[in-house]
Amino acid sequence: MNVIQKRLVNSYTTLVMAEVMTIEEVPEVRLIGSIEYPIRSEVEIEIARRTIEILG
Repeated sequence: MNVIQKRLVNSYTTLVMAEVMTIEEVPEVRLIGSIEYPIRSEVEIEIARRTIEILG
């Protein structure tokens, strides 16, 4: 994961966890330059990781 993708994932994760956005509003893929990156699946993984971290 490159720096831009990591920042996007962190931003979307924060918005979803703060209930400003729903996971359905997060784009499935995002075009960065000429490459499509899967964003929604990465956000779901990051939410799960943060939730486990909080509960653990």
